This record gives sequence, C-alpha cells and structure tokens, in this order.
Amino acid sequence: MIIKINKLKDFGIFQNFAWNGLDNFKKKNLIYGWNYSGKTTLSKLFQNLEFKDKNKYFSGSEFDFTTEKNNTATNHTHNDLENFPYDVKVFNTNYIKRIFTFDEPNSDIQPISFYLGDPSGELDKKIKILDKKKAQLENIRDNRYQKVVDEFNNYNKTNGKFSVKAKEIRENYLDNKLDQNKLNKAVIQQITDSIKTDLPKHILSVTDRDKTKSEAIAENTFDPQKDDFSFTENLDTLAEEVKTILEDTAPKSIPFPELDEDKALFDWVQIGIKLHKDETECKFCTKTLPENRINDLNSYYSKKLQEIQDAIASAQEKIKAEKEKLKITFPNKKNLGHSFQSDYQKAIDNYNETAKKYKAQLTVLENDLKRKTSDYFNNIPVTEIVLITFKEDFEVIEKSVKAHNVWLDEFDENKKKALGKILKHYVAEYLQTEDYNQKETDKNQAETIISNLNSKITVNKADKLDFETQLKSSVKGQEELNDILEILLHRKDIRIEIPYDKFTLERSGHPANNLSEGEKSAIAFAYFLTELKALRNDDPPKLPNTIVFIDDPISSLDSNHIFQVRLLLHNFFKVNDFAQLFISTHNFEFFSVMLDTRLFGTIKKDTNENKRPLYFIKRNDDNTALIKKLPSSFSSYKSEYVGLFHTIKEFNDLADKEDFPNLLILPNAVRRFLELYTLMKYPSDTEVDNRVKQVFNPEDKPTYNTKLLHWFSHQNQFEKVQQHDDKLLQIDDAIKELMEHIETKDELHWKGLNGE
Repeated sequence: MIIKINKLKDFGIFQNFAWNGLDNFKKKNLIYGWNYSGKTTLSKLFQNLEFKDKNKYFSGSEFDFTTEKNNTATNHTHNDLENFPYDVKVFNTNYIKRIFTFDEPNSDIQPISFYLGDPSGELDKKIKILDKKKAQLENIRDNRYQKVVDEFNNYNKTNGKFSVKAKEIRENYLDNKLDQNKLNKAVIQQITDSIKTDLPKHILSVTDRDKTKSEAIAENTFDPQKDDFSFTENLDTLAEEVKTILEDTAPKSIPFPELDEDKALFDWVQIGIKLHKDETECKFCTKTLPENRINDLNSYYSKKLQEIQDAIASAQEKIKAEKEKLKITFPNKKNLGHSFQSDYQKAIDNYNETAKKYKAQLTVLENDLKRKTSDYFNNIPVTEIVLITFKEDFEVIEKSVKAHNVWLDEFDENKKKALGKILKHYVAEYLQTEDYNQKETDKNQAETIISNLNSKITVNKADKLDFETQLKSSVKGQEELNDILEILLHRKDIRIEIPYDKFTLERSGHPANNLSEGEKSAIAFAYFLTELKALRNDDPPKLPNTIVFIDDPISSLDSNHIFQVRLLLHNFFKVNDFAQLFISTHNFEFFSVMLDTRLFGTIKKDTNENKRPLYFIKRNDDNTALIKKLPSSFSSYKSEYVGLFHTIKEFNDLADKEDFPNLLILPNAVRRFLELYTLMKYPSDTEVDNRVKQVFNPEDKPTYNTKLLHWFSHQNQFEKVQQHDDKLLQIDDAIKELMEHIETKDELHWKGLNGE
C-alpha cells in the first residue's frame, strides 16, 4: 500500500507539498476537506497511477510515493509508474464522465462478468485460456506479421509508395516530361519486377546518370550540322617564301644617296620613271630632263629590285588570304544537342585560341616583309616563328558535330533507351534504399505464418463458442449492478439490460434519457462497486492488489442516500481483501456516518485519537493545499457545526493562543461556523454577509469587531486573515466577542453546544 506521499510539485493546487512528518497512511483512510480544498485533485493523482500516465493530469508535474509491499518500503516517482506495484481504481467525477455517455440515448456500458453456473470456474478458466491464446495469436498476427504484409502492400496500393515515387520522378527528376499515363505505380511495379534480382547493375554513376537523364528528356528540335571544317595550313610555306625575299638583294650600278636616304622619295621616283618613258621633259616641273637621266635611274631601279618588290607584294597577298581562311563560320552551339554543347564549345574556344596564335605568326611575317621594303639592297635577318597547327582542334570540333548528327539519326531510339535506363536507375536506387527485396522476403514469410495463425484462431473460436454456450456470465454482472441500483435509488424503474452483449440503461422498460445528476452519480457508483466485486471474484482475485480511491460518492445525491452509500461501503470493505482504501468527502454528515462504520478505528479501541487514519485537506491563502492530520474536534462530534464550535471555543479558552495546534485552519473554521450559525438564525436571506449584519448588532460591541466578523464571512477576503496584516492581531478579540455573543444573546443554544 501507499504509506506516504513524499512530494507533490505543480500538481494543480498542490504546488509544493511535502509529507513533513505526517502520520503514514493506513490500509483504510478517511479524508475530509471543504469544497475546492483539493480532494478531487488528490483523486486525480491516483488516476495518474491508475493509468500509469504521469501526464494524464497536470502535465509536467512531479510526485514521489513510498509504498510498502511484503514488508519492504520502496520509493516511486512520476518517471517510473510502469513499475508501480499496485493496480488502482478511482471513483470521482472524471470516472462518471469516462464510463458513461449519459446524454446519448441507448448508451452502451461495458458488461462486467462473474461466475455463473460454474462454481469452480472451470469453464471460465478454459474460456480465459482460449481468450488469452486467441489474443496472443491475434496480437502476433496483427502486430507482428500483418504489419509486415501491410507495410509491403503499401508499395503498390492506390496512393501508396510506388504512386508517390512515380510522381516524385516525374516532377523532380524528369522535369514533368512524362505524364501520369506513362509513369505511374503500375510502371514502377513492372520495372521493379524486371530489375529487383540485381539492383546494383542498374544504378548509374553521377556522370552517367546526368548524361542519361539529358538524353531521356531531350526534345528533337535540332537539324544536322556541317561537320567538315579543315583547310591546308600554309604558315611553313609562307615562312620559307618570306625568308627567301629577305635574303634576296637588288644591285645598285649608280649611287643615288638622296634616294637611299629618303624612302618616300625612293618610292615616288620609282613610280615616276614609268611615267617619263620616252619623255624629254619633266611632267612635274616641265623642265627638260637631263641627258641620260632616265637611263641612270633605270640602272638604279634594276629589274631585280622590281622582282623583289613584286615578290613582297605577292607574299603579302598570300598572308592576307591565309588570315581570311581562319574566318570559319562554325555552327552555333545552340544548334547542337544539349549533351554535346559543352565539349563543342570547348573545341571552338580552343580553335579561337589557336587562330590567335596562328595570326600572330602571320603578323611576324608581315613585319619582316615591311622591314624588307626599307632595305631592298641588303640581306635582312629572318625572325624565327613557331609553327601552329589546327589539326587537333578540327578533329575535336568535327567529332562533336558528327556525334550530334549521329545522335539526330538515332534520336528516337536513343531517347527511348535512355528513358528506360534512367527509370531503372531511379527505381533501383529507391528499392535499394527501401531494402525492398528483404521486405518482400519478409512479407512472403509473414503471409505463410498468418495463414497458419488464422487456422489456429478458427479452431480457437469454435472451442470458445462451445464453452460459451455453457456459460453466460455477464447476466450475473447485470444482476449485481441492478441490486446495488435498487439499494441506492429506492426503486426498480431504472435497470441495466444486456442486448447484444452490452449493458444499456432503461427506465420502466424504455431507453433511459434525461437522467438527473443524482441518478447519474448513483448509476456510476453502482457500476464502480460492481467492477470492484468482479475484481474480487476474478481467478485469481485482483482486488487484493488493488488500491481504491473514492472521492465524494454522495456528490449530487441528497441526504437520504447517505446511509445507503454508507451501508454499501461498509459491507464491501469490511472484508479486508483489498490492498488499500481512501475515501474523501466534503460532506460532514457523510464523514460522520463513515466514522460510525468503524472501518477507520475507534477512540475507545485505539485510546488515542491521533492513531486513527483521519486526514484533513486544507486550502491555504496562497491558493495551495496541504494534507494534514484531521483536528480531533472534527472527529469527536456528529455535526460539522458542533465540531467547528468546539475548535473555536478551544482556541478562545486558551491562555497561550500562539501554540494552538489548529491555528492554520482557524480562519476557515470561523468563516464556516458563521455561515452555518447565521443560516440557522436567519434562513430567509441567501447572502451570508447580509445575515451577519442582521445577527450581529454593532451597538452591542465595538464596531470594528463586528465589521471583522462581517469581513470573515467573505471567502475571498477571509483568506487574508492568515496574512501578516493588522487583522491577524484582531482575530483573538473577534472570536472572544463571537463566543460572548452566543453565550449572552443565545443562552439556550450555548448550553446545547456545550452539552449542558
């Protein structure tokens, strides 16, 4: 059982609770507390244990229990609820909401089974063994093998993995070049069947993948291109020709220094000789030409000179023509297929670089010829040149263009092959990532096992049906539940019936609708007790390992039901075949009658009130709650009102009030006593502050104490008495005046309260 709650942190109103030396819980425990003090919150803590879920209520909270089992104490925290050694059953308002759907007509309730017609329980044992075996078989089938089959079948089902992969390939890999009819789950399945035996064979390298993809999605918008661009290179021939010219010289028979020194004059005179053939007069100045002038000049401008000049002019024209040959119009790279453009452009770029170098060597030859025109009569040294060739460039260019042309010729066929190749690559890569072949092997094995399991389950069902014809135990559960309902409700009109193996509520033979809150509570509590009885009757019994927490079982019930609930609880729990019991209530009358059951000990037997397992939940002024030992005055009287009076009077009679053991609950006790006292005196007014004004006349005593009593009557204001303000100093006088008022103004009542 649970012997103490070591810690409760951030669990609703229990913000930072510690046990702090409080007496350990016993097997049976009775808890009292006013409304909103924290009783239901405490029951939710036990529900976290019931469902082994630390976050069912107040997620993020922390709690720590000490349990005792087989004389061994063990601590359990919120983080190890799976190891909590007891089962827990909790009755509270959440139980009512969870078990029933009262607002829906013909609401179904899970049936509770008992032994019937089989006292030894042999048939029930056999059915349970079959159920257990069937559950095990179904669990193995559904949660192990069927999951394997379902996971594998997800590949080729509608909108399954193959459909998703087909869409991914179409949109992300093939740029939407294929429509759904050409690439869908069926196509993926066909490809899978053809390649799954050797997946690595179909997976391409990155380079091959990209090239194949380009071919697969290429569009035939191209034309064949010229692929022959070679020409004869004449650089070496021209170099020899220029060398010959530079080394050649013209003889001078007659010196003309002025012509040697002035090239412009040299050129002008050479041209002029031809104009003055057979002339005696200068055409420029009209003077008579000197005798033998033309002959002398002709001797100077020899025939050899003319030959050299002609040779220079011829060589220059050849160089110019050689340069023109370099101006080749190659195809635009955009006119070639995408896969050829990169290599082609590199070849063109290389050709242009070679052409620049080739032109540079031709320019060297031109410059040498130009130097020769300034010195025809001497041998001029030749500038060394580098021979350049276009052979390799033309080969690469032609290769790229020819590849394009061949590709065009085979375009449709190649595209089809590339598409098939790239699809196999993508599918093979996907199947390898998915470990498809192993999953298919696992699926085939799982289907064989499922078939065997189904055969066993069929046999199991037949055997169980045979036993069930001999035993129908839910009828017993129906009878037990109806018996408790009759005790609680004092009538037989509301009953549990079992159509289609489900408990349903009926009122006078018709579906029970519009149940009152009291009827709902009574039905829920009857169902709860019937569940506990089923745990008691289980084989083996489960109740001995079950902790039971019952929170306000008379909630929504009138006072007439208190003794029926008391009777049911007393009769059930007087048999000590349960692990532990907690009952909490805010109703003092119910608290009192539960004390009378002697389930929680007696003063006479225990001699000491403090030994009884009675606890009090108190709400503090800072909106937190504590679990305390119940003040003895609460358990010594049959009436909450009388108990409150004696608590207040005990404080008033003390000489040293600072050591009053119930000082922390005193403000709440005063407030509650005022509510009950003024209600008794002045029941026609529902407002407690109005009743205080009517009952306590400010003229009888000093006004400030009367106002303090009025101030006490407000729940939200009253909590401030526990704060360190001036009113804390006045509580002694206020209580003193309250006692004096009752003693002097209500003498008969005073005597009754004091048992005189």
